[in-house]
Amino acid sequence: MERNDPFAIRITRANSARLKTRSVERINFAVVAVTATLFLAIAVFVAFSTSKMMESEARSTVENVVKATVGRIDRQMASVESAVENSGWIVAERLSDPDYMFRITGELVQNNPFIVGSTVAFEPNFFPSKGYYYSAFSYKDGKGGVKRIQQGGETFKYHGMDWYRIPKENRKSSWCEPYFDAGGAEVMMCTYSVPLINRDGNVYAVLTADISLEDLTRHVSEIKPYPDSYALLSSQEGKPLVAAPADAAKSSDTVMIAGKTSNGWTVELVCPLANILQGARSLVRRIALFSVVGLGLIFFVSWSFSTRLQRATVANERLSSELGIARTIQSSVLKRKVPPYLGTILRPAREVGGDFYDFQEKDGLLYFAVGDASGKGIPAALFTFLACAGFHMAADMGLSPDEIIARVNALLCRGNDACMFETLFVGRLDLSSGRLEYCNAGHTPLVVMAPGGGAEFLSAKKNVVAGIMDGYAYAMQETMLEPGTLLLAYTDGVTEAERADHGQYGDKRLLAFASAHAKDAPASFVKNLERDLDAFTAGAEQFDDITALAVLVKGDSK
Repeated sequence: MERNDPFAIRITRANSARLKTRSVERINFAVVAVTATLFLAIAVFVAFSTSKMMESEARSTVENVVKATVGRIDRQMASVESAVENSGWIVAERLSDPDYMFRITGELVQNNPFIVGSTVAFEPNFFPSKGYYYSAFSYKDGKGGVKRIQQGGETFKYHGMDWYRIPKENRKSSWCEPYFDAGGAEVMMCTYSVPLINRDGNVYAVLTADISLEDLTRHVSEIKPYPDSYALLSSQEGKPLVAAPADAAKSSDTVMIAGKTSNGWTVELVCPLANILQGARSLVRRIALFSVVGLGLIFFVSWSFSTRLQRATVANERLSSELGIARTIQSSVLKRKVPPYLGTILRPAREVGGDFYDFQEKDGLLYFAVGDASGKGIPAALFTFLACAGFHMAADMGLSPDEIIARVNALLCRGNDACMFETLFVGRLDLSSGRLEYCNAGHTPLVVMAPGGGAEFLSAKKNVVAGIMDGYAYAMQETMLEPGTLLLAYTDGVTEAERADHGQYGDKRLLAFASAHAKDAPASFVKNLERDLDAFTAGAEQFDDITALAVLVKGDSK
């Protein structure tokens, strides 16, 4: 066959194309093999990581549920303990009137929703006219009323019973072991006993309060963060108050978190690992199915890899953009137009922050507030938005500072399972007279700069932070300020600003700065304060939100 034979040329080209095709196939096979191996490795890693992440999140969830349950029990017990402890002095004052003891125990039962029965039981023959036994017992009759009986007698020799004997011997208050009230309320009960000691150091009586554990045990038994999870409650001596249900899953693969109450009871929450990892296992099955399908589409995946990478980059940029928008929204809400007699700083440590300031002028009165939520980032920002909204609505109603904080506190306490809180300073300034009414809920003190120079912290009564104690009665104070006085409300991000060596800005430096700049206009004051903070930290990373609000007392109605 000649060299230039068209048939030979076609055969040569066909062989060359075949060789190229085989080469491409080998390359494609190698790409498929490497990519498939990498893909499967990633799938296994994702499945493993997801399982660990879900287990970790489940542990955190269970821990929070246990903490909340322990807190609920402690609050109920503390309420009962406080009521009984604070009634002992009344017994001592009324020993001349034995029948008055029924009024004491009756009021304990009537005024505390947790107490179903109360008695003040005396030592033998303490009241000769009443005989050897005298125990003034009051209890709820189940119809909204309170009944009173003398409980002691030959059929009820209480001096040897644990609720009387143990606190008397130990000479200290205590809870007895839970017991079933057979023949009475037919529910689990528990008794808190307080020994009453006279001036000679002798126990002459024991004052008690009985509580029903029915609601408490029902609440614990209904805790089910996962379908097959269950809660356990046991007394200090290990007596089960809430046992595992009969159909509880029998498996060693469980997450079990326990917590102890102040009186030694144990709360345990048991969650089968199968429940927790159900989502992870479903994800593993989906990944496996996707892997099989993906192997058949590997060429398409290779071709579209750059496109997917570009989409991932766009998604990441979109996320960054959304966080930036969130920061802009927060800034636009808080940083609205500021009148000339005010100056403000708001510098979050992250994209969004947990600090806020707000102000509102109404009928010649300036309402202003500065707050700082616990934590940082988006959770703190959401909590702060609630506080800010609560302040704005209450100020619009013309409420006093203590009433405003009470409203904000009620709003933040509602559904606060994360146990977050907000420090808060609220003031109401009469722009014409200079009269300042204020209330401080665990916040940093206000700095007052006199017109002639000098600066000092404004004394404030101690109030608890907002969000942790619903119904707390906040105390308000007031003072008169001269025209030209400059006020500074700020968060602890100012005084706790750190240098690289962890040295803090501190109260002394803040007062020194305020004294030196007492005659600055509010806007200039906060700008100079920001410059001084930047000079002090010298470029060190900002760890906390920095917020400040300067207020100039005008002393007129303009």
